[in-house]
Amino acid sequence: MLNPLYSYVDESIFDDGNITTTFMDCVETFYSGDDDKQDQVVNYEFQKFQKREGAFRKKLARTCQNFDYNPVAWWRMYGVDTPNLQKMAIRIFFIDLKFFWL
Repeated sequence: MLNPLYSYVDESIFDDGNITTTFMDCVETFYSGDDDKQDQVVNYEFQKFQKREGAFRKKLARTCQNFDYNPVAWWRMYGVDTPNLQKMAIRIFFIDLKFFWL
C-alpha cells in the first residue's frame, strides 16, 4: 500500500479491506503507545499520500515507473510533508531492500 509503484498505478489497493486493516495494525505496532502519532499517520498523513497532495502531487513523484526506482529514495524525496508516515515507510522499505540484497 505504501509503495507508489503499485498503489499509484492501481488505486483499488486503497479499497482492499484486508490491506487497510493490515496497514492500521502496522501503524499501531510501529507507533505503539503513541496514540497521537497513530492518529496523525492514519487520519492525516496517509490521506495526503493517497490523494497525492503536497509533494506527492509533483509530476516527478509519478515517475517511479522506471527501472531505477527505489522506494526508500522516493519516500525521502516526496514524503517530507508526512514525516511520521515517511519514517515508517522508509523503515519498512529499507528492511525489505536489505533482505532482498542478501
